[in-house]
Amino acid sequence: MRTPRLFQPHQEGGQALVILAVSLSALLAMSALIIDGGNAMAQQRATQNGADAASLSAAAVLVEDMSGANRSDADVLAAVQQSLSVNESTLAPGGAVYVDYNRNVVGNVGGGSIPSSAGGVSVTAARTFGTFLAGIAGMTTMNSGAQATALAGAVQGICAASEGCAMAPVTFSIPVRICDGTNRPLRIGAEWPLVSLETALADTSKSQMSSVPLCTNGPGGVGWLDMRTVGCTGNNLAQWITTPCNRSFDIPIWLRTEAGNMNNVESAMDTYRGQVILIPMFDSTCRDVPSSGLPADCTDPGNGNNLWYHIPQFAAFLLDDAHIQGDNRPACQNPPGLPLNGGNGSTSCIDGWFIKFVTVGPVGPPRACADPTACVEPILATQLVR
Repeated sequence: MRTPRLFQPHQEGGQALVILAVSLSALLAMSALIIDGGNAMAQQRATQNGADAASLSAAAVLVEDMSGANRSDADVLAAVQQSLSVNESTLAPGGAVYVDYNRNVVGNVGGGSIPSSAGGVSVTAARTFGTFLAGIAGMTTMNSGAQATALAGAVQGICAASEGCAMAPVTFSIPVRICDGTNRPLRIGAEWPLVSLETALADTSKSQMSSVPLCTNGPGGVGWLDMRTVGCTGNNLAQWITTPCNRSFDIPIWLRTEAGNMNNVESAMDTYRGQVILIPMFDSTCRDVPSSGLPADCTDPGNGNNLWYHIPQFAAFLLDDAHIQGDNRPACQNPPGLPLNGGNGSTSCIDGWFIKFVTVGPVGPPRACADPTACVEPILATQLVR
């Protein structure tokens, strides 16, 4: 009688080794997917950051060129390469091109010159990086790529105060007019000096400072804006100054003026001493907003309070001091401050510097100016559009 064999250890052992090998392979594959996949995502994000930074740096050079700094194609290329180097990325072959405001390619960066139609720069960045566990399968390196486009041009709108665009609720006319009723135009960049921020901060003698009279005797003067027009709550003008609540909006736009005693806002304005504020510039007024929205269709330009002001652009102003409350003839009609207001009856004014300024978009082509006496140099900006 034969005794039955209950188990066969040598056969079972061979099967276990196969199962173990398959399990380890699956485990390694899963680990490689998690570790190298996660690294690839992080590298992709870093490459995108490099492309973003490079395109914005190139757009900043275009802004400098638009403001008269005479930058070259070589400057644009250098800005792209430096930004990519800082972000440990490289430029993909043919990966830096000029685009117009419709994002159509109009030339190559490094081609020798900046095209006249260039409104921005598109950059394609690349990065090669090593793997961890994927090297077991023979994949020792991986690649990532990213593209970004940034535009440069004149501000076509204003971003919200929470995004860094603090707008003072006061508007000056284009051109600024003096207070004696002669309506003599004073142009920013001519009678009103237009300087760089660095120049303004270094102007300790205030030789290039402007003293802007605050005239309230007609539509050619100054308007204090009712910020409820753009969705702000409350009705406290001083609060709208110290805690800007302007929402983002496109320009041109009609904004209503705020009635009441404006003498109470001097201390609020003085909180901006030494800071750059954006000041709306108006070119016309109306008792009511025309149905077409166009200034030419206004039938009653109006006078006094509760008017609507047409705002087509902004000026950047580095505030030195505000003389609003009471009679400020000595401060407003004597140096420093250009042009001098002496003898024109001004009892209040704002002192500071009109400056060349770069902010964040949206942007578009700088507007052509048919009448040089009614121009304000546009605030230029960069905008990442990808």
